[in-house]
Amino acid sequence: MSNLDELIRAAKASFIEIDAAYQSSDINEKLVMAETRNKAADQLITLQAKRLIQNASAITDADIAEMKNLKDRIDDAAQIQTALLQFVGLLAKFVG
Repeated sequence: MSNLDELIRAAKASFIEIDAAYQSSDINEKLVMAETRNKAADQLITLQAKRLIQNASAITDADIAEMKNLKDRIDDAAQIQTALLQFVGLLAKFVG
């Protein structure tokens, strides 16, 4: 499996966990996080659509490990927002 495929798989798993926590948040927390959550979803879709992106070789084992660890750090709203920002930041390296 290529690093790109591994990153996509890890990103999907992380997003599912992050989004589940987001969905169970109260309305005030959702209002704060909605824009970042939607950007994270858009980036995941873009990454999946770009399976042949030019800089796929730039995906490192550390990038994959970071993505896999995001889903393990979700306990409260502050961590959800932090995880969303980290998710967006990591995928921005590959989807622009």
